[in-house]
Amino acid sequence: MKRDALGPLLAPVEKQLAELKSNSVNDRLWAHDPSLWTNDPAGQVEVKIRLGWLNLPNSSRELAKEVTAFAQEVNAAGIKKTLLLGMGGSSLGPEVMSLTFNLEPGVFAILDSTDPAQVADAAKNFPPEETLYIVASKSGGTAETMSAFYYFWEKSGGVGSHFVAITDPDSNLEKLAKENNFRKVFFADSTVGGRYSALTAFGLVPAALQGIDANKALDSAASMMNNDEDALFLGAVMGAAALNGRDKLTLITDTAFDSFGAWAEQLIAESTGKEGKGIVPIDGETFLSPEKYGDDRYFIYLRDDGEHDDFLAQLKDAAQPLLVIQTSDSYSLFNEFYRWEYATAIACHILGVNAFDQPNVEDAKIQARAQIVAYSQKGVLDEGKAAWEGENGKIYTNANLAVASLKSAFDSFLDLGQENDYVSIHAYLPRNEQTAASLQKLRDFVQEKTALATTLGFGPRFLHSTGQLHKGGANNGVFIQITTDVENDIDIPSQGMSFGTLERAQALGDYAALLANGRRVLRVHLSSLDLLETLSAK
Repeated sequence: MKRDALGPLLAPVEKQLAELKSNSVNDRLWAHDPSLWTNDPAGQVEVKIRLGWLNLPNSSRELAKEVTAFAQEVNAAGIKKTLLLGMGGSSLGPEVMSLTFNLEPGVFAILDSTDPAQVADAAKNFPPEETLYIVASKSGGTAETMSAFYYFWEKSGGVGSHFVAITDPDSNLEKLAKENNFRKVFFADSTVGGRYSALTAFGLVPAALQGIDANKALDSAASMMNNDEDALFLGAVMGAAALNGRDKLTLITDTAFDSFGAWAEQLIAESTGKEGKGIVPIDGETFLSPEKYGDDRYFIYLRDDGEHDDFLAQLKDAAQPLLVIQTSDSYSLFNEFYRWEYATAIACHILGVNAFDQPNVEDAKIQARAQIVAYSQKGVLDEGKAAWEGENGKIYTNANLAVASLKSAFDSFLDLGQENDYVSIHAYLPRNEQTAASLQKLRDFVQEKTALATTLGFGPRFLHSTGQLHKGGANNGVFIQITTDVENDIDIPSQGMSFGTLERAQALGDYAALLANGRRVLRVHLSSLDLLETLSAK
């Protein structure tokens, strides 16, 4: 790790590192001391049963043998494609692996959405006769995952040999898998929470099916486990930066590791974002001239071939805090999984929050379930009262805006952003290249107009990633939700509703949860997805 460009953060980091060492934090972490994060007796019990991730590079060795043999079995059976049905920690690690190792397109994918267009695309590209479906859920009760299962189970005609479950022992999913003769049930480590699960069955089963050497992956992670001083240093940087007003961790990656930020987002946001505190991970943002960044930023560069070295030189010249982490090959990904898990746990200790709970994640789920109950009774969802309505769409907000049009409302809402805030765009839209490009253009517009840090997430995927930070972190987020009407909806078998209805209920639940937590929120409902780019017009 190149540490010579931390600039104004160098002294606070060195001081924090000295405190960590004087308090024997590393030793206490390995001793599973829950008082590092909480003094609440109930919380300490929960922490002690969530530290199994520390030794996964060793404890997952037998699993590595099992998943390697299983991948060979599947290949011999002539099943060439894999579709993973999962959310958050059950899907983000495998997705990053597939993108980092540059797999052949159409061989492996994840479905972590209730958007009907994405469900339809997955069904088209992963037909039952060619596909192994992985149903991944610790609890077996994740709404998005189980809805996808019901759909693909019906499409397959109930052929259990094309399904695999990854779940905790004694879950509802284990029972369902055995009753329906799934090809295999893999048990996750129940002492490891979802966002720390990349080296458990949730990560290693998909890795092996993608042709990744599971033992080599564990070797890479073990190299960091055996050199935890580097991970401790990263944790000191993250914690000290947040304590010194730099809570926007801005990640820079070379092309080989472009997808890493999607995994790191969940780990950092869900672990640190609570009790009015938190680190805001900024991933995928377009570069600005360094002088345009506020003093709430610091930058971490996951460097492969140095394609962004020129930009780094500019950051150094502008005295923007910078840390460089050098990678070596694709298997460095597993080294980084471990480094960032360890560092995030350390940063949470520094911030004084419990790294292993997610007290506000349930907020949006409760609100969404209330919407679904109302729908089952009345046949419609409660959209609330629009602040403005026109042929292009509708505006919903808790802000006092003079609304004359979609565009004027959008621009006026952005003006509410203050120094050191961030703007978070939540798109309940199909996640595809075209929509992603339009949203990136919108994000660039927001960044240019406000000079604030920006984040972008597709719903409902981000609810299992950054949703905890949005509701439980500091009240420095300005939230923009974008919805539209579904063109071609798909029924969820046996559930009495469609994917489009579930997606809208989740959007409305998220909106209500943000309001309940006193956040500034704007919901833009577009009458057509084609209108998305009108929001970024100048």
